Amino acid sequence: MHSSFSFTTDTAALSIFDLQAIRHRIDDTSDWWTIEQDELEESNYGRILFLHVEHDGTYDVHIVAHIEQPQMSGMLYIPSGQLFAGAAEDTTGGDLEPDDSSAVSGQLWTIRPGVYQVQATRQQQSIQMALIWLADAPSAIPNSNRPTSADSEIAATSTINPLSSHASPSVNNVILNNWNQRLRL
Repeated sequence: MHSSFSFTTDTAALSIFDLQAIRHRIDDTSDWWTIEQDELEESNYGRILFLHVEHDGTYDVHIVAHIEQPQMSGMLYIPSGQLFAGAAEDTTGGDLEPDDSSAVSGQLWTIRPGVYQVQATRQQQSIQMALIWLADAPSAIPNSNRPTSADSEIAATSTINPLSSHASPSVNNVILNNWNQRLRL
């Protein structure tokens, strides 16, 4: 998938997530992710990734096939294939989720459901991002920390390999990323 878009952020952050994977946050406050513990919990389970940039402003994002030397790499669970990438302030919450209206600063795509490695690099106001498909996604995404039969099935059949020092080989309610601080680009 090759694509380009621009987004404008007032929170110096880009979010990328599947709408279904983070829908359990729709009734939460619109800025739930500004609480670092909440952001890291969702990111470590691979439900959403936040890429914090240096400044507010407009950024150009270029989706490419692969990045030779990424500045960050993480795993992302995409159960429905409805992917959003854009301003973090447009993250699901406050009874809203991203759509294709002009009020949302970002891009919606339909892609193959699954588990992806996301690579990113930034130079000034330009971000390159690669979405690398790794495995099929289970049909449901639990919202609690309790393992489900889908987790057991994935753990038994998954061929995911760790692709960075931050990634671990698992899916959904099992830790996909093991970060203890926010990702900075």
